[in-house]
Amino acid sequence: MDRLSDEYLASCRIDEGRILRGENMSRIETFVDAAFAFAFTMLVISIDQIPTNPIELLELSRDIPAFLISAFVIGSIWVAHANWSRNFGLQDSGTLYLSLGLVMLVLVFVYPIKLMAQATVLYTSRGVLGTDIFSLGGWDENQVAVLFVYFGIGLVALSAILIALYLNALRQKMTLRLTPFEECICQKAVARWLIVAGVATLSCAIALLFRDDLNSVVFAGNIYFTLFGLLPFGDYLVNRRWERRQQGSQDAL
Repeated sequence: MDRLSDEYLASCRIDEGRILRGENMSRIETFVDAAFAFAFTMLVISIDQIPTNPIELLELSRDIPAFLISAFVIGSIWVAHANWSRNFGLQDSGTLYLSLGLVMLVLVFVYPIKLMAQATVLYTSRGVLGTDIFSLGGWDENQVAVLFVYFGIGLVALSAILIALYLNALRQKMTLRLTPFEECICQKAVARWLIVAGVATLSCAIALLFRDDLNSVVFAGNIYFTLFGLLPFGDYLVNRRWERRQQGSQDAL
């Protein structure tokens, strides 16, 4: 890939300090979008059962929170890839294979994500909402632990691919002519997905070590709520580091 010219960069739209080098959709992005659309279809509350009366409609509606949670997880991954594509517009072989791997992983783990969401809704609502998947499938503590491990492995793999995409952009920062602010965005994204992968790994470890104790296994799922605090904290640390770097550059001048 040739180094981007001044003319090309001048023609790109700027959004909140980011130069949008890839606003025109590539074949890679089109394929990824189509795959994510199919993944959303697989999350639909009822595919083969159409409610025929209000009671059946209300019963199916109990699964709406689980659908929203699983759609949020899938959507977050899609947004991460879409933002990366718009910011950098890379179409090299690394991008091709990483995007293909992301699609395959999402389609493989779409049902574990939905099961995880259903289990979360069922537990937090004390059975008021959601589908009672545990009574339907005869789950025991070991099987619940397996679900957390399966979900955690998938989340680690998805995080690794997103991290690799941003590292690929950083590796080509001279070609892309990234600004220091855009390098900070890449570092922030890498830090965020490293935190996600770390929490998922810890969840897997807890589920494996305490798979015979249901209360401890449940904690393996609850630990994901720490992301609401850890992710902003990670952003803060990266921002502080970038501000110190900028201050150092100004002092050097």
